[in-house]
Amino acid sequence: MVKLLVFTFTVLLALTFALEEEQNKFLSVQQHYLNLTSSGGDELKSFIILCKSKGYPVETHKILTEDGYWLTVFRIPGRKGQSREEAKAEHKPVIFLQHGIVDSSDTFILNDEEKAPGFMLANAGYDVWLGNSRGSKHSREHQWLDPDDPNDQVAFWDYSFEEMAEYDVKANVEYILKATGKSKLAIAAHSQGTTQMIYAMTNNNEWWNEKVSIFVCLAGVARLENCGSSTLQLLAKEDFVMNTIKALGIYEMFPSKYYQNVVFSVICKNIPSICDFFLEVLSDDDAKVNNQNRIGVFLGHYPAGSSLKCFDHFRQILLAKQFQRYDYGEEMNMKKYGQKTPPAIDISKVRGTKIVQIAGFLDLLADPTDNKWLSEQFGDNLIYFKYYKLGHMGFLLADDMQFMHDVLDQLKQNPW
Repeated sequence: MVKLLVFTFTVLLALTFALEEEQNKFLSVQQHYLNLTSSGGDELKSFIILCKSKGYPVETHKILTEDGYWLTVFRIPGRKGQSREEAKAEHKPVIFLQHGIVDSSDTFILNDEEKAPGFMLANAGYDVWLGNSRGSKHSREHQWLDPDDPNDQVAFWDYSFEEMAEYDVKANVEYILKATGKSKLAIAAHSQGTTQMIYAMTNNNEWWNEKVSIFVCLAGVARLENCGSSTLQLLAKEDFVMNTIKALGIYEMFPSKYYQNVVFSVICKNIPSICDFFLEVLSDDDAKVNNQNRIGVFLGHYPAGSSLKCFDHFRQILLAKQFQRYDYGEEMNMKKYGQKTPPAIDISKVRGTKIVQIAGFLDLLADPTDNKWLSEQFGDNLIYFKYYKLGHMGFLLADDMQFMHDVLDQLKQNPW
């Protein structure tokens, strides 16, 4: 039954993509867009416009990685009502936010203003920087590769969280510290954002400790042995799904589409139970704990795109029942790792890092049991660990965002 529902939803998603080809629908969709934006709705506003419309100072920065990807990073340097100059003159502590798979920086400012993590941190006195993973809608650029050119696609989309950890994290952190004149910053990440941070701190612990003061791990994703996401389980256990996608030459998964976002925002605004079901299939045991008034806003900005390799890597981790590097097959593994199987990622090697870990009882993707295992790997680095009544997307969209007040308390108690 679950497989049928997932398949049905996938077909519906494909149909929304097909709307782009139907020119006769353009005017009606455009009119709906105008209605949304003119009425003050946030469904289709850009990150910059959304911040400005709510009275926050905001900047856009472009950051180049060592392997040629251009990353867009947004900055909210001050509280509501502050000018950029006033905010930056206060030399506030810096925090960097990193989103999860097929998501974007938008996700941190889409809940009601007083509940959105990005705005909460800005109003609490932090200089907030928000990253966008390579290949997502805001970072779909490269120095010499075109993501839409058939000759470049294989190379452009050849990345998972490993490359993000090795190149993106370093580029973002180094740039932000130089721009702000700070020696250290804090990092808060959600979902796949936590995965790349965990790998970064494991792979380069000395560098991490020099640059990062504290890490807030929201819905941490590492080992996936108990993952209950129907979507990820389908990809992992039904080989034909992944094999078919690869055979079709698809390298980009769930790209951001204008018409798709319009359709989702309309559906969720009028029938939120359908979008609750969508989130429950993906990651949440009970999506009704989320702010029902903002589900449509969220799906007006989501999905934002990622690589097939990202999904494939998580699929491998689920099947292997361990947190490991990407499996290229025996021959390539020997060349890359010096062994036939991909090596496990040993999180217990992390030393001298302050970690705040927040997990959800209702999280099907970042399962509570897997998060308990993760907390054990963090060991003495862990300064705070607590479960809340949240699903995977609840860390961004919940009605009750008490966990963020607890995070703010931890940040205050551990200044940098």
